Amino acid sequence: MFTMSKNINMSPSSRLFKRNRKRLITSLVSTLFVLTMIHMDFGQEFSRGPPANVSCHYVNSNFSLPLLQSTLPQRSIFFHQTSCPANLTPRQVCSIESAARTHPAWQINVIFSGPVHLETVNGVKLLKSFTNIKFWTINIKDFATNTPLEGLVSSGVLSKCKWGMERTRDVLKYLSLYRFGGIFLDLDIIIARTLGSLARNWAARENANKVGDGILAISKNSIGHNITDAAIRYIVSIYKNNDWCKESQDVVMGVLQELCSTPDANYMSAATCNGFEVYGSQFFYPIGKQSAREYFVPGEVQDLSAYIYHLWGDVTSGYKISKSSPYSKLARRFCPNAYGLYYED
Repeated sequence: MFTMSKNINMSPSSRLFKRNRKRLITSLVSTLFVLTMIHMDFGQEFSRGPPANVSCHYVNSNFSLPLLQSTLPQRSIFFHQTSCPANLTPRQVCSIESAARTHPAWQINVIFSGPVHLETVNGVKLLKSFTNIKFWTINIKDFATNTPLEGLVSSGVLSKCKWGMERTRDVLKYLSLYRFGGIFLDLDIIIARTLGSLARNWAARENANKVGDGILAISKNSIGHNITDAAIRYIVSIYKNNDWCKESQDVVMGVLQELCSTPDANYMSAATCNGFEVYGSQFFYPIGKQSAREYFVPGEVQDLSAYIYHLWGDVTSGYKISKSSPYSKLARRFCPNAYGLYYED
């Protein structure tokens, strides 16, 4: 039997409705796909990469440590430990010891961002033997209150960011220098010479193209104020542009490219940067990041003129340390207690 098609029996208005419905469904599917991809991209920015557990920064209990004082000596060095749970690695203990030994007249401030039982921290008994080392804790929200970074901290973005620990360290670094002035140092270095003979405001080139901010001195004078104010404005601007959670922000490089008469790191100096000095990499980063393994394999210390040996902990933290390596030779000399405790049989 011949059967008529259903479409033949449909009125023109019904066929039009069916075509429009198909278009609508197709449009909705496409829109949902696009929104899903946007959500996935946004989620990747905050969820992929190294885990960033910074929950301890927002816990009020500080256990056995005093809160960071409102005033500190002019000659202050800052180490910020932002990991959760808070602790120190052997190499970090060495860094702090080397700072205390080379700067006996300076106050070495070891600052934990979350609650910690100091007695359980690695190497604390060793470090307490140095009278110029002080241990502190801070509540990051309180520390940022009444500063230009209060909004960023209170927004909670640091606890969502995939590089939350690094970005928290950036915030605390510039807030510390903004409030107190002094020298900020990464926790994976060995200090070989006193920094007191250097300019009051300075950074160092990591290489010919970049000024690093893992080693940074900023005073409370007008030059220092200009730098910290500009750095905090820079941080706020990239936060407002939803660009704060990247792996690296290079804050000081961004600031100097605005303040100096040249955007080229190789030509930045006190003469071109309104009194802010930029030292050569050979004094602070004598071995570049790409060659960082050289610190830990058998060999000699090639550059004995360096003030600091930056060890590039983000890529070398898992390296086994040879007893005949440059690191071992530097550690025996500049952090002998830590070396004897952790590395000698």
